[in-house]
Amino acid sequence: MSSMLQRMLQHSNGGRTSGYQRCVGVRFFYLCLLLMLVQPVAATAEELNEIASLAKGGAAELALKLLEENQPEYARGDTQWLRWERMRVRIMEQRGDWQTLAQHLAGLPEGLPADFNQWVQTRRSRALLLSGQPAQSRQLLRGLLWGADEEISVELSQWRQLVMQSYLHEGRVTDAYVAMLRYQQDYGQDGSESVLIRARILLASGHAAEARSLLEGNRRDRTAERLWWLARLRSGEPADKLLREIRDTPALEKDSPLQQYLHYGAMAEAALAADEPALLILALEQWYRLPAPLEEWNELFAFRVDLLWESYEAYASAVGNREQLLIGNDAAWLKLAEETGQRYPVRKHSLYALLSQQAQSDVVREQAALELAGLLQAQENGMAVVQQLFLHSSRYPKATRLPAGVAYLLVDQAIRDGDLPMASQLLQQLPEPPDNTARFAWQMRRAKVFILAADYASTEALLRQLLPEVTSLDKKQRDQLIQLLFDLQTVGEHTVAYSLLAELYQRVPDLQLRRELLFWMADSRVAQQDPVAAARLYLQSATLIDMASMDPWAQTSRYKAAESLARGGMLADAAYIYSQLLRVTEQPERRAVLRRALEEVRMRQAGAN
Repeated sequence: MSSMLQRMLQHSNGGRTSGYQRCVGVRFFYLCLLLMLVQPVAATAEELNEIASLAKGGAAELALKLLEENQPEYARGDTQWLRWERMRVRIMEQRGDWQTLAQHLAGLPEGLPADFNQWVQTRRSRALLLSGQPAQSRQLLRGLLWGADEEISVELSQWRQLVMQSYLHEGRVTDAYVAMLRYQQDYGQDGSESVLIRARILLASGHAAEARSLLEGNRRDRTAERLWWLARLRSGEPADKLLREIRDTPALEKDSPLQQYLHYGAMAEAALAADEPALLILALEQWYRLPAPLEEWNELFAFRVDLLWESYEAYASAVGNREQLLIGNDAAWLKLAEETGQRYPVRKHSLYALLSQQAQSDVVREQAALELAGLLQAQENGMAVVQQLFLHSSRYPKATRLPAGVAYLLVDQAIRDGDLPMASQLLQQLPEPPDNTARFAWQMRRAKVFILAADYASTEALLRQLLPEVTSLDKKQRDQLIQLLFDLQTVGEHTVAYSLLAELYQRVPDLQLRRELLFWMADSRVAQQDPVAAARLYLQSATLIDMASMDPWAQTSRYKAAESLARGGMLADAAYIYSQLLRVTEQPERRAVLRRALEEVRMRQAGAN
């Protein structure tokens, strides 16, 4: 950053490094961001670069918010608006929210410059493609192609490549192949991106030899080289020879996710063909750890996660045979797994995997599954492999059958991923806490996730189980439980919230707490459009301890009761309560509010008469 925000941050720190001063600096940073949200942002190249930096730094929502609130209105020929819009599209693409992007681009103003409109429609067709709408993408592209001028050859080439990809995404491999042949007739060898698309189509359509010839002269590109391995394998080259070549070509850290995806996919396919389970395990573990490539080249590979389980078992069985172990001797197998060093991860993983499926003892099966998950979790992005093995395999067709220890790990990961429905599904089978976790804290966590996942039936069932224990809870625990009832009110589940608050009211002896519960029950009745019931509860809250009380709580409850009475048409009662409150209220601001409320009620009374 080099703008006003950077200068403010520098000023806020002033070279100081104490813990307190760093805290102040952090607070000041967020204050600056808040100010940026409410103040106009100048449409300069510098400011746009700053917004781009925010997006790249992980604050894409903030960047989009700044663009949304400060982008100028569109006027024909306004290059400033065009710069802002290009930035917005790039950030939305960075987030991968393709459905939202496609909808946004469909609603842009009319009369955009021709070159910008072509750029927009190209981005929109790609967004439709990546949001799972290949037919809609192709329909848009056909319109662009029919109305295109031959002078825009670059755009024409891009659009035709997208058409080919749309057929691939739709599984129409033959149509993709025909479109590719026509493209090749018109453009020949016109660039590396075109070569990759055509190679994909040739491989997907069973023309591996043609793909091999096409890629032969493009091996300097690491993506093309990996596709070339696949083409050679599928065109009949010996798998063991190719597997050795792939092993001798290490994946590099600087390789893109797509290049690594193709590298380990080709290695896995070669290992499967060469009947090398250890290398197949190594490749598949790496392959499943990778994020899916942006282009979703899923037509190239059809691996089942059960293949990884089968490979584990095959390799572990071979190891067990060498050690002369018999299936059913759980202790011997477990000892071998425990004594296998970390230098041999494939062997260790395989032994635990086999035990998790074939051990005689339920305890050993669960222990082995947890050991396997823990070993994988320790690797970079290893939880992705754990998720595949335990959530997407026929070995565990339902999440409710998972080993408890593994389920705890998967709950944590689902919460980190923001997959709250999955977290809720997993938590339904975990009524008891993991080791070293207090039972009440665990139940609070379960209930919170149920609410966040909109699983209100599970929330209600759990809270009804906990309410009988309320008298044994300390104040902090009780407040946590009540906070969950507030959360239900916040999400609009007032019927459930009211019922639980009413049950809690019957179970607690503390008068002050009962007074508060009546007030919150009244809030739910207000939300349910029942002002009569709400007024009654507010007044019960005001008078529960002392009929004549006018302490701050009673005053607030009476004021809310008067509001509900007025809303329910009981104007005389409302006026009486407002007048009562005026007699005891001293603060000028509150008296002004009460006078206005009383005046409104009296005017309504006069109108009614």
